[in-house]
Amino acid sequence: MSYIKLTIYVSAPYQEMLIAELLDMDFYGFEQFDDRIEAYIDKKRFDDVNREQIEQILSLHPEAPDFEIEEIEERNWNSDWEKGIQPLEVGPFFIRPTWSNKEPGKDQILMEIDPKMSFGTGYHETTRLMLKKLANLDLTGKKVLDAGTGTGVLGIAALKLGAASVFAFDIDPWSIRNASENALINSVSDKFEIREGGAEVIPETEFDLAAANINRNEIIRILPVLEKAVAENGHILLSGLLKTDKDMVLKKIKELKLKYINEVSENEWILIQLRKPGKSY
Repeated sequence: MSYIKLTIYVSAPYQEMLIAELLDMDFYGFEQFDDRIEAYIDKKRFDDVNREQIEQILSLHPEAPDFEIEEIEERNWNSDWEKGIQPLEVGPFFIRPTWSNKEPGKDQILMEIDPKMSFGTGYHETTRLMLKKLANLDLTGKKVLDAGTGTGVLGIAALKLGAASVFAFDIDPWSIRNASENALINSVSDKFEIREGGAEVIPETEFDLAAANINRNEIIRILPVLEKAVAENGHILLSGLLKTDKDMVLKKIKELKLKYINEVSENEWILIQLRKPGKSY
């Protein structure tokens, strides 16, 4: 499988905003450096429209950054990640790659996540926001929907917190493979169903919680589907959102008559918690 590597030479303060734009164009697998972003996309998903969008975005950018496009073949992503990924603590979780020998603390919940080109290692603000919020909910015996699963980290976390089952989906074949491998590593694959595709693959069942760590445009598009998939009084967690996305997302929430509960933030990223109204609260 061939990929397109996009390198944008831009300083750190502007990188997160550009990453949000690239996510809307199906880029994933971001690597950030002091002076540039490197982003990857399946070659089949990259066309002249993507390139024109990138040129338009950068032409309006304060730094007017240069960019390079390179076609690359599949490589050993785990080997590349090993150079920079280290264990970290997020809420009650101790997250480490399998190549690390560092042990968790006595009361920490161990998760072993080996990332490939999938988004979600715990190093990004939106993943940390999601993990901390999950840890604050009672998931015992709950059925969880993980929209855009990436590495599978959120679904695995939910199961580690006592969820009865997780259904996850993602349009990216890398993510399906990666999430499946990580579920097996963490001994939760018997409760973790993963399918390739978009919201159309969600089964006709009621979930107690839906978590979507994607991007603004995709969240707005699939929110009506998530609302239908969640049981009365069930919760929906939305992230992958910048603070500047809030008004657009709240407008959609109001249209669906979902109940806004609260939000949390880290740097310029936010997580919004919702509840589907029911007979009682």
